[in-house]
Amino acid sequence: MKSKNFKSLSSRIVVSIVLGFGMILYSVFFVYEKINREAFYNIEIEKVKFMAETVEPLIAVDIYLDMYGKMKRIASGLMQNQNILSVTILKDSKIIFKLKSPNYKNVGITPFLVKQPIFQPNSKIKIGTLILKYSDENYKKLRDKYAKLLILLAIALSIFFTFFAIYIRNLLDPLRKIAKLLKDYSPDKPIKFEYVKDNSEIDLISTALYEMQKKILEYSKQQQNINELLEKEVDEKTAQLREQLYKDRLTGLPNRHSLVNDIISIEDGALFVINIDDFKEVNDFYGQVVGDHVLIEFAKKLLDMFSYYPKIKACRLSGDEFALLFTQKPPLKEFQQLAQKLVDDIEKIIFIDGNNKISIQVTIGCAYQIQEALEKADIALKSARKEGLSCKIYDEKLNIEKQYENNMQWVKKLKSAMNDDRIVPFYQAIYDNKSAKVVSSECLIRLIDTDGTVISPFHFLGIAKKSRLYNQLTRIMVHKSCSYFENLDCDFSVNLSIDDILDSRISQYVVQEVQRYNVSKKIVFEILETEGIENYDEVSSFINDVKALGCRISIDDFGSGYSSFEHLLKLDIDYIKIDGTLIKNLDTDKNSQVVVETIVDFAKKLGKTTIAEFVHNEAVYEKVKELGVDRTQGYYFAEPKRELVLD
Repeated sequence: MKSKNFKSLSSRIVVSIVLGFGMILYSVFFVYEKINREAFYNIEIEKVKFMAETVEPLIAVDIYLDMYGKMKRIASGLMQNQNILSVTILKDSKIIFKLKSPNYKNVGITPFLVKQPIFQPNSKIKIGTLILKYSDENYKKLRDKYAKLLILLAIALSIFFTFFAIYIRNLLDPLRKIAKLLKDYSPDKPIKFEYVKDNSEIDLISTALYEMQKKILEYSKQQQNINELLEKEVDEKTAQLREQLYKDRLTGLPNRHSLVNDIISIEDGALFVINIDDFKEVNDFYGQVVGDHVLIEFAKKLLDMFSYYPKIKACRLSGDEFALLFTQKPPLKEFQQLAQKLVDDIEKIIFIDGNNKISIQVTIGCAYQIQEALEKADIALKSARKEGLSCKIYDEKLNIEKQYENNMQWVKKLKSAMNDDRIVPFYQAIYDNKSAKVVSSECLIRLIDTDGTVISPFHFLGIAKKSRLYNQLTRIMVHKSCSYFENLDCDFSVNLSIDDILDSRISQYVVQEVQRYNVSKKIVFEILETEGIENYDEVSSFINDVKALGCRISIDDFGSGYSSFEHLLKLDIDYIKIDGTLIKNLDTDKNSQVVVETIVDFAKKLGKTTIAEFVHNEAVYEKVKELGVDRTQGYYFAEPKRELVLD
């Protein structure tokens, strides 16, 4: 593991210098020693060669003249040089003369060996070889001498670079101190820099760091001020958002979020949910500004009414709905009295806005249990409205929760049936009373359950209207009915509600399907009279459009509503289907007979065809014919089936 000192800049520089110098010195010594050794070696070899070349002509003459005696003299002359260890002369690869020096067998000597060819005088013909062994003592002395010089040079350079490294380390020491100071620097702990005052680089660095520190301290102070300001603004914004989240803007009362949190935190309390009756009419008649004024004043009145009761908290839940939360539950009798008193007191209040004097009424839903109090009070409120009461306390016997659960299950079942294509039309034949033959068929909606059970619309049609699935059911019935009768030679009728007709998307879809399957001459649209027809212009426009295509119109459930005869006069219809409540007891009910007889008589004078539905036995059927009804529909002749059977 590396030490801290070695990690400092000065230490690394010094170590780098030492290592660099060592590598350079070793390289120089190695190269220089190799070059000198080779140079010295070559010098010695050249000396030996020179001596061999000098005596070669003399030895060549002696060999050529067979004067071997002179060879000894020449060899002895060569041996005067102490470095020559032996002289050997070969002729035809055979030794003809050899002379050795006394130092020949010296163990420490490594001789140079030089072979010099001997040529015949004045010729290039080789006649022998001169071999000289030369001692390397002189070579060793020269090499050792220069090696010592190199070592001395290396020592001198090592000393120099050591002092140089120490100098560099001392030179960088101020930087090391500055680095140590900067290591633990923070804006709240200013550093005191030592200045060298000699305009050196260290001095410039120190000065620059000092100036930079001043700027950092200034910036840090500014940043701290900004942070404090931002924290203050965040706190203010948080308070504003909390107020917006838990306070109603218009009245200043706590809102639904605040109420929900309070209900969770209370162990035993109670709740009033107060709804202003028909408040939309106030906005529509007087305008929203006046409506807002009434809401503000109503909120103040609530606070004034219960100012003596500190354990009640007033809230605004939505547009015209308020709440009173009892943080401590009062006795039940007192709770009931407070609710009724609140209703009575509010009815006495007159809200004045300019020349306008406005009075209001309220309906109150009460929950005497704090658990799920908001939901229970809302259920009680809806139940009170349904029963025409001014206030009502939630009671488990209301069973409204079960109704909601049942409704949700039917909504799921409806959606599943639509996704799985299990919404289908059943067909019930309509008979002509004179010919007793099938002249038409009504398409009736059915839901096929997952187990194959056929479910009548009585169970799901009302829920479909509340859950906004009714329009989809209308689309399915129109499409499947038109498709089924495209190639059948029989008239058929499809039910349309007033809402279907007034919805431009549905009415356009109906026209498109009629034209697509070319059934305009067969289809009859049955308009449900019981829903009440108010928008005559729009309904008439639809009737005129489809009749222009060749379609026919029937008023369904005629006689059950309050303006039946007015419909006959205002709308261009073709058929009148008499309501089943008038038909089912027609054989015994005298009042029903009078009404049916009146309808039939009135229809004949207008040229309209009458149809009796819910004909369930022979007695009723006979009475229908007796009263002059044109057509009959009911279980006495045919039940609704998946496939139409034409007689």
